[in-house]
Amino acid sequence: MKNYILFILPLFLLSSCTKKEKDFLNIPSIPIHGTALEEEIISSEGGVMSLIDSCFFICRPNFKDAFLVLDEATGKEITKLGSIGEGPGEFTLPVMAGGSSNGDTLYIANRPNKVHLYVRKGKGDYQYLETKTIHLEKMEYVTDVHRISNGYYVLTTLSGGHEFFILLDANLREVKRFGNHPVKGMTAEANDFMKFQGRMTSYKNSFYFATMFFGYIARYDISNNGDVTLVWEKTVVPTACNVYEANLAIRAHENRDGFYGLAANDKYLFATYSGIPYAAADTDPSACVPKTLVSFSTSGELLGKYAFENKSGRVCLSKDGRYLYLWNSHPETAIERFNVEDILDSK
Repeated sequence: MKNYILFILPLFLLSSCTKKEKDFLNIPSIPIHGTALEEEIISSEGGVMSLIDSCFFICRPNFKDAFLVLDEATGKEITKLGSIGEGPGEFTLPVMAGGSSNGDTLYIANRPNKVHLYVRKGKGDYQYLETKTIHLEKMEYVTDVHRISNGYYVLTTLSGGHEFFILLDANLREVKRFGNHPVKGMTAEANDFMKFQGRMTSYKNSFYFATMFFGYIARYDISNNGDVTLVWEKTVVPTACNVYEANLAIRAHENRDGFYGLAANDKYLFATYSGIPYAAADTDPSACVPKTLVSFSTSGELLGKYAFENKSGRVCLSKDGRYLYLWNSHPETAIERFNVEDILDSK
């Protein structure tokens, strides 16, 4: 099922996109074909996939384990990491895993407001170090966290349309909040109520954010001094909604679902995109899961739009940038490998 938090959508979005991006839905999707890793994967279809240290980390593969760790080359299981529970070092609701740029630390976000830290002992082998508590405001819950190369962490929560990004220092203490919903003319009451849910990825000292409920995407850079720069932002497909005060219903039958997964390196940003009216999920929970991959340059130029065969929400890039991986959820759970050059050369 689609694991959403209901939120309010605005009437006005950014209009600073090119003619090509305004016609985004009319751009033909070029078919691409990958190769599924042969090893059978026993996991829930909704698990979040991360690629760290040449290992896939599958979040919440079942009701017992926090993560299933698989070898990138073969898809074979290496280990299971962490357990679901209330005890020391256990996870109530793990939401994602990430690694430090030098590979010595693994961090795992655990809802509502904790980050578990592990020390790398070897490939796929991590030793629990400690759990840090992030001090959040009332009704805030961690949805995603990324550690960038200069040691800062960037975090998103499930609440707020104002300053919804939180910059944390190396000790996971809050430095500042930033970022505003791409809405013009909203009242303060409605803006505070909005839920601005989406996906994040990072590379070096940059991070990217894209909304799951409409087609907004942005890049931010963080300096070594903690200065935040919005490098670019755009809306590839505008939302459809009424003018809202605090809590009116969404015009779901007109709005199109947005981005489900992001992956970036020094040259490209890849994203899985739905584009399906999300009212379709009322009768089929998997109806809006993407079958479209979009590529951008790191400067925000739209490079291509591609169609893949199986429904897939999550995307990862290999460390050397040669391969792109999709976490297929339908018709069956599998990891599919694509050659990046083949994708970009597709006609």
